[in-house]
Amino acid sequence: MLAVLGALIANGLITVLKLIGAIMTGSSGMMAETLHSLADTTNQVFLLLGLRFFKQPPSEKHPFGYGKERFFWSFIAAIFIFGVGATFALYEGFQKLTHPHAPENVNWAYWILGISFVLEAGSIALALYQEITEAHHEGLPFMQYLRESKDPTAKTVIFEDSAALIGIVLAGIGIYLADHYGAYWDGVASMAIGVVLAVVAFVLARISRGLLLGEAAIPKSVEAIRAAISGHPNVNKVIELLTMHMAPKQILVNVRFNVKDGLTSTDIVKTVAEVEAKMKEAEPKVDMIFLEVANLSDGDVEEENPKHIG
Repeated sequence: MLAVLGALIANGLITVLKLIGAIMTGSSGMMAETLHSLADTTNQVFLLLGLRFFKQPPSEKHPFGYGKERFFWSFIAAIFIFGVGATFALYEGFQKLTHPHAPENVNWAYWILGISFVLEAGSIALALYQEITEAHHEGLPFMQYLRESKDPTAKTVIFEDSAALIGIVLAGIGIYLADHYGAYWDGVASMAIGVVLAVVAFVLARISRGLLLGEAAIPKSVEAIRAAISGHPNVNKVIELLTMHMAPKQILVNVRFNVKDGLTSTDIVKTVAEVEAKMKEAEPKVDMIFLEVANLSDGDVEEENPKHIG
């Protein structure tokens, strides 16, 4: 939440500054950056909606809760980056290449881009601090945590701010080259910004798509859950273990296992309760559990299918 609010405030200020710069200079690169920052500002609102709605309790219509709201709004943010930021940046660049004219009052552009860079750096520093803290809490190196994290909100902020810093540099280079070597460089910079935004939008959309389709828990979590089940003295074998993230920190588990022969109904009920407790202790993100139990003599022992595990 803190990273999103920081990004919202920073991008709002930057949008206003870049718009002033675009008007003062007539630079297509500055206009592309204005639209980029406007898209980023709107996306922070989308991410805040996801953070608000996913906390709703389960209902009759949505018995598994609203955890995937965060995945949905992150996907919308990715689409918005492409639809507004990338598309208009490419269009502005094409227009400038077709009708080139050198930017004016370039000192305004340099000052505004410099201030924007500082604000964006502060925003991404806040997001990185939050993610590094989470990685430390999970006991993972930062880069591994960033790859494996199921929180698209923080990833969206980091990717957006990274793209923004690259865009500012490209806009500055484009204005300098246009001022000294030819007006068409401003259009080239705008199109380069559009390409950066398109790549970022694709990556973020791909991440959110996987989560919306029902992505499994990371292998470390799956193995911890499996070990917790197999470690119970009454469990003979885990036949099938399926996991799915319902929210960044909510995992649904569906497991089928055999218990040893000779157990009474009371023993089985106790075993199930203890297995559930062990699973939640091994992986605190486990939120919903569905168990299917069979006796060894029931003939339900079968080899695990690796395609279904986790």
